[in-house]
Amino acid sequence: MKNTRNALRRSRLGTLAILMTFVAFLSSCKKDDDNPSAQADSIADLIVARTNLSILEAAITKAGMLDAYKQPNLTVFAPSDSAFQAAGITDANALAAFTADQLRAMLQYSALAAPTLSSAIPTESNKAVQTSYSINGARLNAYLTKNNSGIYYNGAKVVQADIQGSNGVMHIINRIVMPPTGDGTLVGVVAGNPNLSLLRIAALKVAASDPTLQAALTGSATAFTIFAPTNSAFQALGYDSTKIAATPVASLSALLANHIVTDRRFVTDLPATVTALSGKPLTITTAGDSTTVKSAGIATAARVTGANYAASNGVIHVVNKVLLP
Repeated sequence: MKNTRNALRRSRLGTLAILMTFVAFLSSCKKDDDNPSAQADSIADLIVARTNLSILEAAITKAGMLDAYKQPNLTVFAPSDSAFQAAGITDANALAAFTADQLRAMLQYSALAAPTLSSAIPTESNKAVQTSYSINGARLNAYLTKNNSGIYYNGAKVVQADIQGSNGVMHIINRIVMPPTGDGTLVGVVAGNPNLSLLRIAALKVAASDPTLQAALTGSATAFTIFAPTNSAFQALGYDSTKIAATPVASLSALLANHIVTDRRFVTDLPATVTALSGKPLTITTAGDSTTVKSAGIATAARVTGANYAASNGVIHVVNKVLLP
C-alpha cells in the first residue's frame, strides 16, 4: 500500500514537471514574439552585418537612409565593396567626394518598392522595373535582364541572389548603378557630364535640323544606345567648339549617326556586330571587363571607358575615340 502511494506521488510530480516545462516553453515563445531582436533581420541589419558591404553601409549612413532599409516590401540591389572599388571608390572615406543627395539618388535607384526573388524575374532582356527614385515626381525605371549568363540590373551582374530579410530581399551586384542625370533623357545625361561637352555642342547643332537625331536624343518612343566620345577624343581630331560651329550640319550628322544604335543595350547586351544609324557596322569586342568598339574609319578600336550610363530613353557608353564612318 505504501509502495502504491509513493508511486502515485512520483507520478503526480512527474506530470507537474512536464506541465511546468511546457508552460516555460510557451512563455519563451511569447517573449521571442514580443522581442524584435528575436525576429528575422531587416535588410538594414543584413547590410550592417556583412563585411563585404561596408562601403554601401557608409553610403547609406551618409545619406541618412538607414531607416529606409527597414521599411516593408523592398528589393535592394546592393553593390559590394568590390563594385564600389571598380568605380574608383576605394573605401568609405572616398564617399567624401559625393553629396548626401547624390548618394541618396544612387541608393533609391538601386531599390524597388516590391520584394522580387530571382525566381520571379522573367527570362527576357531589359524588362522595365520601377525604382524608388524619381525626377519631377515621376518614378524612373531600371532594367532587369535574365538569361543563361545570369541576372543583370542595368548591366550590373547579380553575384549573390535572394538574401531574404524580414522586410524584403537583397541581391548583391558587381557594379554600382547610377541614376540618369539632368532631365533623365540621353541629352540630359550627356549634358550632365562635363567630359562630354563637345559631344553636347555637336548634338544640339545637328538636332536642330535633324528630326531623327533629335528623336534619338530626347524622344521616348524608341530607345537608343550612344557611344559617346570624350572631349579628348574630339580634340585628338582637331575638334573644339569653334570647329564644331564651323562644320556643316550634314557632316556632323553623318559623324554622330555612326555613334548611335537602336535599342537599349547595356554592355552585357552588345552583340559582336551592331549597325549604327549611319547604316554602317560597328564591331564590338568584350574580354572580361574590357569592351572595345571598332568602326571602319579608325585603325584601332575605341575603348569603352565608362559603361552603362542609363537614361529614360536609352543608355550611353563613353568611348575614348571618335568612331569615324
